[in-house]
Amino acid sequence: MQQTISENFIYNLSDTLSISCILYTSKVKILLNMNNPQVTKAFNSQVGTSEAIRLLNINNNCSASNNNKWNQWLAGLIDGDGCFLLTKKGYASLEITMDIRDEHALQIVKNVYGGSIKLRSNANALRYRLHHKSGLLKLINHVNGHIRNSNKLIQLNKICEKYQLTLIYPDKLNYDNSWLAGFFDADGTVTINKVNTQLSISISQKTAELLQPLVELYGGNIYIDKGSSNSFKWYITKRENIINLVEYFKNYPSRSAKNNRLHLIPKFYSLKDLKAHKALSGTNLEKSWQYFFNKWLNYENKINY
Repeated sequence: MQQTISENFIYNLSDTLSISCILYTSKVKILLNMNNPQVTKAFNSQVGTSEAIRLLNINNNCSASNNNKWNQWLAGLIDGDGCFLLTKKGYASLEITMDIRDEHALQIVKNVYGGSIKLRSNANALRYRLHHKSGLLKLINHVNGHIRNSNKLIQLNKICEKYQLTLIYPDKLNYDNSWLAGFFDADGTVTINKVNTQLSISISQKTAELLQPLVELYGGNIYIDKGSSNSFKWYITKRENIINLVEYFKNYPSRSAKNNRLHLIPKFYSLKDLKAHKALSGTNLEKSWQYFFNKWLNYENKINY
């Protein structure tokens, strides 16, 4: 029996999607009228209801590709983990390499522009590669004017010259910019120091070029991390700054597996205020802390997001 999907089912979908749905007893067939063949292929199949909802939610993220939040996030991701390539024979491409736990983030990018995702030889990382012209030009149109890494700007400029496009330089970074969310997804960490139970958010880079504006906008400090090939690290430990960042990520969401830990931060402070981390063994507070910490460590053990 054919019927239209209820508003409750698709409340978070973009109005630009044309969707019809055929409901079966245990299966849902979703027919999408979309320009991207990668997405159409994924959705033009019979899937379980829960899987259908998951795919629709993923596409909801993708449908944001025409707004500034998406463009800024993607530019931040590329500034951290991506590179534009132009071979001597004139073949242009984009590559983004991320932890295997972040397949979800790469899949969102793939659903918008096409391309491929493959496991790297070390089996701990995934590489997204985009080389077909239409998808690459679409992506360049979205991130041009938002790329901030000087090396990536040089790379992008070479491809712009190839396609006779004008490179656009970014405006000064401001607080309400989704670029940090993408940059964090690429090179950020959220950790709890086991010695003093202090929570910190940090981003590492080979130079301080992209980190200095973060201090001015979001607080924190920069130091040279001698234990990591003398790289620079921006980090924040003050509770006020971290809570402000949590609020920032509510408006400009992380799309990597690190988002799991960001959601746990308010619970961390709530339990710490109760001194649950110092509670006697066997008490309810101690059990609550262990339950929380097991969820926190789940990020480190998770290989698929």
